[in-house]
Amino acid sequence: MKMRKVFSYIVLTIVVLAFTVSCGLVNKMAEPANKFFLLVGNGNLQAAYKSTAGIFKKNASFQQFKTFMKANGLTEYKSANWTSVSFENQTGEIKGAVTLKDGTTVPMNLSLVKEGEIWRISNISLTGGGISTTSPEEEPKAEKTIPPLAELNRMAQNSVVLLGTAINTDNYNPFYKQISKIWQSQITVEKFHKIFNTFKEKGYDLTLAKGSTPVFDEAPAFDKNGLLHLNGEFPTKPYSIQFKLTYHYEYPQWKLFGINVNAR
Repeated sequence: MKMRKVFSYIVLTIVVLAFTVSCGLVNKMAEPANKFFLLVGNGNLQAAYKSTAGIFKKNASFQQFKTFMKANGLTEYKSANWTSVSFENQTGEIKGAVTLKDGTTVPMNLSLVKEGEIWRISNISLTGGGISTTSPEEEPKAEKTIPPLAELNRMAQNSVVLLGTAINTDNYNPFYKQISKIWQSQITVEKFHKIFNTFKEKGYDLTLAKGSTPVFDEAPAFDKNGLLHLNGEFPTKPYSIQFKLTYHYEYPQWKLFGINVNAR
């Protein structure tokens, strides 16, 4: 009987926010959102930008933020109506709409992260793309489109090989630098070492995926949060490498947001 080598470990970032909570928490989490937009509406964009989460500032410079706010009319803020809040641990999401001075309603989702005891805005999404690094009129809508097959193959191979290189060299810094900024805020390099050290102990080499074309088990697809999922396998020898990869779009490219790998 053939012996099978099996090893599995899942690293997941939870973005599917667990549940909608009571009106009291809606009001509590809406407070930083209301303060933020009051600053924007009063023309104090510098203070509004300063009040956002660290991950927000990493993703967008003040100039990009200023351009985005003005281009979408948000500097004409009048009021806001937040209808629901959901959260998981230190991250949350608030949904609703902002009304401008001319009566225009701008539906949006705000992502929040808790820094210490304070909830801060980590992303503003009007159409699913979040803060732009170009003016909104120029920003490609790649985050709404499944990349071509050749690009999906490259993404899957790069993610698995980069992790394999980190395991083999016992240096996770290059891998860590390539993952989603939001994921970086939720996990440490040391944590990756603890999670994946068993691969090295068992003698599994994920860099075998280099040059191999992945076979997808199902069509690559988005979930309701706009995350891109790639599930499949690299038919390598002496063992195949199965993977489940999740990507978050951070303009101008998709960034790894979760990984599950098996060698068997």
